[in-house]
Amino acid sequence: MPARRPMMDGSDSPMDVAYIRRWREDITACLDRLLPGFEVRFGYPPGRHTIGGPAGEEELASLAGMRPPDDLLAWYRQVREVSLPDVGNGYFIHDPGLVLHREVTSIRGRFTADVVVFASDGGGTLFAVEAVTGSPVYRLPAGEIVAGVYRSDDPRFDVVAENLTGFLDRLRDAVEVFAATGAPGDL
Repeated sequence: MPARRPMMDGSDSPMDVAYIRRWREDITACLDRLLPGFEVRFGYPPGRHTIGGPAGEEELASLAGMRPPDDLLAWYRQVREVSLPDVGNGYFIHDPGLVLHREVTSIRGRFTADVVVFASDGGGTLFAVEAVTGSPVYRLPAGEIVAGVYRSDDPRFDVVAENLTGFLDRLRDAVEVFAATGAPGDL
């Protein structure tokens, strides 16, 4: 597991509005550098990159049975979804409706936990946070899914962050690396 990078505000406090606002500003600044010359640099026009507004109360209430961690609910109260289709293979933080209908509800094998799948990349990898506690965040490459249980022997099936803020920090870093170099950052 990568070393934990301190939260942007230097604290170990749970995710809050200031953190989310700063994360949004950082990603927007990266996209502002990346997108204007994107087609010349990469040879095709960029897709639509979005950082959505807050999820509705009805959407948030629909997640209750999944036992989402508090940090994920705090995130959704500020940002409903994120779509970064041209950063590496693409990164997506799913809206609550998509989270609600994910087929993976637990992982077994190298790790055993009840999870909430909240994100993916364009290569088929899912990202899941442990239900209720919100710690850790797992990377789930393509694997077997039977009756909601994910299993994989792939060595990429691993912990990618201690919590949601750690995942968001790593995603921000990947976007920054891509905007600066055109090479996909590590997530």
